[in-house]
Amino acid sequence: MRADAMRNREALVTAAATVLADAGLDASVAEIAASAGVAKGTVFRHFATKEDLVAVVVARHVEGLAERAEELLSEQDPMEALSAFVAAGTELQARDRAFCQVAATAELTVPGLVERRERLEEIADLLARRARDAGQARSGLTGRDVIGLMTAAYQGACAAGDPERWPYFQKILLAGLRTIDEASPDA
Repeated sequence: MRADAMRNREALVTAAATVLADAGLDASVAEIAASAGVAKGTVFRHFATKEDLVAVVVARHVEGLAERAEELLSEQDPMEALSAFVAAGTELQARDRAFCQVAATAELTVPGLVERRERLEEIADLLARRARDAGQARSGLTGRDVIGLMTAAYQGACAAGDPERWPYFQKILLAGLRTIDEASPDA
């Protein structure tokens, strides 16, 4: 790929990330192209469909979250690591409308995301296992559970009509991940 074509592609992905974060999946290709400073046709020279562009943007978010999870595997306190991972995923949904929309139904709406989500679940499972083995997290807690509950924290705040209240829902979620002895209503 030529250098100018690579710059245009990266500009499109960067612009799409910003536009999608603000407008969600309803953002138009024209809005993304305008934000990138290119013609609408340039979008389709790089991506066959808007969904293909969305897939690249969301995949980068999932990869970033997976990288954060891998970093957290070296944290000394397993429950702190698991909590930081949940916080990172919940905060990503709170600041990125499109990611939030995709998170609840990732396999159904974004082609190519299944493998990335599976990798993320595997790393989340390692975080959950470390917390379980340390006696800090509920027995049976899996990475898939953590990913689903992380999504539920922000979605719950939205369903309650107050998306800005997601930290409260996250706090309840984190208390619920702890072993019965450590969980408290005041957590």
